[in-house]
Amino acid sequence: MRDAHSKFAAAHGKQAKDLDALKAIHAHHATMGERLKYLEQMLGDSADKHAAEVDALKRAQAAHADAFGRHAKDLQASMTKHASVEDRLGYVEKLLGDSADKHAQELDAMRDAHSKFAAAHGKQAKDLDALKAIHAHHATMGERLKYLEQMLGDSADKHAAEVDALKRAQAAHADAFGRHAKDLQASMTKHASVEDRLGYVEKLLGDSA
Repeated sequence: MRDAHSKFAAAHGKQAKDLDALKAIHAHHATMGERLKYLEQMLGDSADKHAAEVDALKRAQAAHADAFGRHAKDLQASMTKHASVEDRLGYVEKLLGDSADKHAQELDAMRDAHSKFAAAHGKQAKDLDALKAIHAHHATMGERLKYLEQMLGDSADKHAAEVDALKRAQAAHADAFGRHAKDLQASMTKHASVEDRLGYVEKLLGDSA
């Protein structure tokens, strides 16, 4: 998820630099044809990069799901090998540091980020189709330029909003995990005997699976 967020931030930074470059071109009184060519090239590059980021996020999500499946199998296999109450208790308490609840929250956050990526990619595809339609109807160069400049500005605003939403989601996830760890610690201290602690932890693990 951190990798997807870094790519997202990098794409946003590139877009900001592209806008600065566009302003520089305007300041030097570039011809309308040069401005149009630059915008069309920049929009094409942005669409390709966006598609690559979506693919990378899908691969990361699939890898995470596989890892979670292996984790569940390893848990089941390891539990059968710990015969004594103390061994079982120590293993389960250690394993709860990386519990099924944490995995579920991470998957939810990843699905949310993937949905936002897909929505942004879909809008960009529609914008490109609209641009092709304008070209097919022989729109004037001035109309094409105005449309591209407006679309690029809207895309930059949406990109910034998505980055902020992703940051908020990550912060909320970190807070929820911290509360979960504190609740677990508080609950564990209430179970004095080894058998009581073991029963409680095994029940908690079964509920979260």
